[in-house]
Amino acid sequence: MNYDALVIGGGPAGLAAGAALARAGTRVLLLDKEAFGGTIVNVEWIHGYPQAGAKIEGPKLSSALVEEARAAGVELEIGEVTELAAWSGCLSATCADGRAYTASSVILAGGLASKALGVPGEERLQGKGMIHCAMCDAGFYRDKAVAVCGAGRAGLVEALYFARFASRVIVIEAAAQPSASAALLERARAEAKLEIRCGEKPVEVVGDDGVTGLVVERAADGRRERLEAQGVLVHVGYEPATQYLEGVVALDASGAVAVNDRLETGVAGAFAAGDIRAGSRRDVAGAVADGKAAAAAALRALATVAQAG
Repeated sequence: MNYDALVIGGGPAGLAAGAALARAGTRVLLLDKEAFGGTIVNVEWIHGYPQAGAKIEGPKLSSALVEEARAAGVELEIGEVTELAAWSGCLSATCADGRAYTASSVILAGGLASKALGVPGEERLQGKGMIHCAMCDAGFYRDKAVAVCGAGRAGLVEALYFARFASRVIVIEAAAQPSASAALLERARAEAKLEIRCGEKPVEVVGDDGVTGLVVERAADGRRERLEAQGVLVHVGYEPATQYLEGVVALDASGAVAVNDRLETGVAGAFAAGDIRAGSRRDVAGAVADGKAAAAAALRALATVAQAG
């Protein structure tokens, strides 16, 4: 075995699981395809953590969870897991670059992936104006126009952050009304540089060497309009990051990993924690609690393997 346990996903659930496993003396490797800390690094404030009524800055909490895992002895590596296989007595995770690792136990904690628009130009212009993180990239769009697709909570929070830098922020929402809370919507409508356009859907991202605009289509009459924008951020929903798990573990209708009350997946030694699993609370406190519970279940499984050996 390369490791006693593998953790796939570097958000709050994965980091909490890894730290708990390492403190118990297991050899743990945590893999994440992009960066450690999870999407909370993009959130200005996290409410209800570490206790009810508390709040903490997303980047600060993200950094604290990463440092806690490192201090506990978790090995952290960047790697996009594209295949998980179950063998007799072990599990194997293979990364996109060909690296492969085995362990007696695996905790799946990959969280959610942002849904794509699925329109022409979106894939071609990745890294050339397609934006994934307002807090990371807003400074590059100072005095420029930015389009944000999606008027839910995440979309409006990022749009408000962009408004500190951009000359204009256009929020496009396909539904007739935004789904964000009334309080957040009030803040957005009070921002002079921010415009919300409902009943319109993006149909094309325009640009050659970089994003120059977004074509939208009105639901009412099908009329299309090109909006000038040098950046496009997409927040049209999330889906469990489980494509590589199809046919390996059971998934529910939404693509989330099906688990029992012990967070077991049905594959010996494989557990799921956080937003990737069915029934997740989808908040930080729940993700951390999941990670610790999955670690406890994995430790029991490892103890059973050790006794059998």
